[in-house]
Amino acid sequence: MELCYKNDMLLWDKIETQSNVFSSTEQKLISYIKKNPQIIFKTITEVIEESGVGYGTIIRFCKKIGCSGFQDFKIRLATENNHVEQIKEGDNGSFLESYRKKVIKQLNSTVRNTDEAALLETAQHIIAARKIIVIGFGGSFPMAQDFVYRLLRLGFGNISLDADEHVQAYRVSLLSPEDLLVVFSFSGATKGILETVKLAKKAKARIVSFTNHIKSPLIELSDCSMITAIKIPALQAELSTRLPFYFLIEVLTTLLYENYPEVRKALELTYDAVADKQI
Repeated sequence: MELCYKNDMLLWDKIETQSNVFSSTEQKLISYIKKNPQIIFKTITEVIEESGVGYGTIIRFCKKIGCSGFQDFKIRLATENNHVEQIKEGDNGSFLESYRKKVIKQLNSTVRNTDEAALLETAQHIIAARKIIVIGFGGSFPMAQDFVYRLLRLGFGNISLDADEHVQAYRVSLLSPEDLLVVFSFSGATKGILETVKLAKKAKARIVSFTNHIKSPLIELSDCSMITAIKIPALQAELSTRLPFYFLIEVLTTLLYENYPEVRKALELTYDAVADKQI
């Protein structure tokens, strides 16, 4: 698997993108850390007494996010200038302003952790692909639709998207190493998605995924993954913003437009095709 996101993530970015792998006691520790920024001055014994979690939980948590131990965690946390922003969740303004700040934080985190070189390489694979299949289920399906619409406008007539899982499986099973599968999955753990991706893997097609969780089965199956940073409880995630996903879609399609003359020409042609249909 190719590393398509930055490996030097900030600690809070790592915590948010791995939220699906933390145990309930680790979640309790995370809650404690958020409420106690002075943890960088505390001993592990003090943290155990105040948080109510055990020594083993603290060490496992530190190792999950790439730290060698609690001391290393404290040092790295202290050197991250923006950790106060990550901890500060409250807002005294209106609901609209509070939500705006939350979305901006998610976009900023997504930008920090996206490897621009990987985006350029993905654009090259889109250009070179013989066939492109895009998949996404449930709340991820509209994102897949938007991506297909944009690529179609940019001249990629070799692209397809099917809502029916069986039709998806038929198409993906016929892929070859010259083809590309693009996957949208918020959780990265949807059974139907993973079954289809395994078919693409068997066909040796290149797999590019867009997901919100760095620790997920989809990441392991993908050749390249774009990671968003939407931090929200599971139930609320059903209606939460997908702006970080759409942001990455827009960046990728804009890269195609700006770097390939044939793509710009195709957009002119598709624009002219419907220009007379407007009043």
